[in-house]
Amino acid sequence: MWRLYVKGFWQEITLPSRGELFGDGIFETIHVWRGKCLFLSDHLRRLREGAQVLSLQLPLSMEALEKELRSFCQAYENARLKLVLYRAGEGTYTPLTSEAYLKVHIAPLPGSFSFPVARPQRLVIFPSGFTVFTPWSAYKTLSAVGYVQAAAYAKAQGCEEAIVLSAEGYLSETSRGNIFFWDGKALHTPSLRTGCVRGVFRMQVIQAARQLGLPIEEGLYPVEKLAEAEEVFTTNVIQGLVPVIGMKGMSKTFRTGQGTIGEAIGGLLVDIIG
Repeated sequence: MWRLYVKGFWQEITLPSRGELFGDGIFETIHVWRGKCLFLSDHLRRLREGAQVLSLQLPLSMEALEKELRSFCQAYENARLKLVLYRAGEGTYTPLTSEAYLKVHIAPLPGSFSFPVARPQRLVIFPSGFTVFTPWSAYKTLSAVGYVQAAAYAKAQGCEEAIVLSAEGYLSETSRGNIFFWDGKALHTPSLRTGCVRGVFRMQVIQAARQLGLPIEEGLYPVEKLAEAEEVFTTNVIQGLVPVIGMKGMSKTFRTGQGTIGEAIGGLLVDIIG
């Protein structure tokens, strides 16, 4: 029997899910834009691959899920859809089944919203590197404590976002997305070997950059490489491409706005998204 302490009293509750107890699951955050789920096929592909890695059995077919999600999205102009897949059953660390439950939540986003190119932000480096390359690191698992701490740190430092480092100290990602930088010669982004998530919008930016004929490099970069950058931007499906104007603790100001690589990629993304 489980009990929850609320305002001085213990209340009996139902058994917590394995998602709550062990982070035993994955999720997708999808941007609903003008009644459509953006990049839905990419999200569902990542969900399916992540489920296979974690040995989770989807409770319905991908075709049926896609149809349902498209139906859910039609009434929303601009919203966040969260899809959570977590293992069924009880047990301790050792799972008793591969069956899984699926939950969907949709919430409208603020009306004053700049997308797919967001307003410039100021970043700070989260001091505790924690990402590690694993068979499941490319997927969005329910074990998100590191990202929660990084986001809280950024807020405490008066910044909009935090850069997350790998356990080895390399640039990895941010608390809510991926990171890119342009050094005048090539567009760089951390390799998945750092343990960063294989972001859906990251893939869109890489494809757009290739269409523009820009050299793309994925690698292991120390923090000091950002001092050589002319432009820096982060990416995620909700905010889109987010230019970085500066970083706390670094006197350098990065280029944003007209005539930048970020603007060129953003313009192409506008055409793609519609």
